[in-house]
Amino acid sequence: MLGFLGGKRSGTVPVLPVEPSILLLRQDRMGDLLMSSFFLVALQRKFPSASFGMVVGKNNVGAFPLLPVRCDKFLYSKNPVRDLLLLLRIRRKKFDLAIDLTDKASVTSSIFMALSGAKVRLGVAKENSTVYTVTVPQFSQYSRHVTERVAEMLRPLGIDPAAVDKRPVLALKSNTISGRVGLNVSARTAERSAPPKAMAEIARGVIDRGFKDVIVFSAPDDRSRGTETVRLAGTPFVQAASRTSNFVEFAEQVASCEYLITVDTSITQIAAAMGIPMILLLRSEIDQFPWLPLGIPYEVYRQKPDLTTLEPEPVLALFGRLLERTSAAVTVPEEDQ
Repeated sequence: MLGFLGGKRSGTVPVLPVEPSILLLRQDRMGDLLMSSFFLVALQRKFPSASFGMVVGKNNVGAFPLLPVRCDKFLYSKNPVRDLLLLLRIRRKKFDLAIDLTDKASVTSSIFMALSGAKVRLGVAKENSTVYTVTVPQFSQYSRHVTERVAEMLRPLGIDPAAVDKRPVLALKSNTISGRVGLNVSARTAERSAPPKAMAEIARGVIDRGFKDVIVFSAPDDRSRGTETVRLAGTPFVQAASRTSNFVEFAEQVASCEYLITVDTSITQIAAAMGIPMILLLRSEIDQFPWLPLGIPYEVYRQKPDLTTLEPEPVLALFGRLLERTSAAVTVPEEDQ
């Protein structure tokens, strides 16, 4: 079955049909899916009559309705029986082109690419590159933004990555509430999340700067952190975000903010798509350059050794600086200090 592996690879995709069917693999994290939305837009502009499918996973399927281009959904479940049936569905589609958007070797991606039945299989030249018929070079995640690395896979399709707007594009309307600041306190791990006391002080500092609506976001399994932040803030101008039943509703709440202060990078991509200026709070020992927002004003604060020791004063100073920049209509982010 895998006899085709190890075939000749080149840097150019063969000519596709007038109405090609294209499969994309993006079954990893929420932020990865959101950041890859520009890629779909670029493909649709190049192939306006194409049909698309996307393999997503349980971790990011919630963002699937926000994709700007219609796609058939293929949900990878990590259930052997269900995923075998999923592969059969994919093979029946007889895709002309399959694109693996991950730039790290993945057993899951290897299996799906190898068994997809796609005539052309495009991916980054890495450890599992034998499953591809066309490859692009692999670049260091610390030297190039993640969107630049993903955009390289447009080149074999005759699309110049430099000419493509790489900002996230989401099927989401702006509903900005003037004077609202979003404060996201939750990340995937405790070390990347923010302590309620420090965030409460930041919220009060925002209020002191004339804002009268601070909405506190927290993950569904970390609501106590958000509730405690609101309690410690001790002002009716700071409220917890309303509970939502799905990721789209959450994204709509984020889109209502005029500014955002956040510890998490997936919410960053929602804000970037909506043009919301932001403050990113990151652990100092982790280089997050590949995940910084594109095309909007932002500031970055790095806390040593992690965010459990977050100091509010420097964050508020950066918030003041961001306000000055946006009021002066500055649109190009400054270099991370």
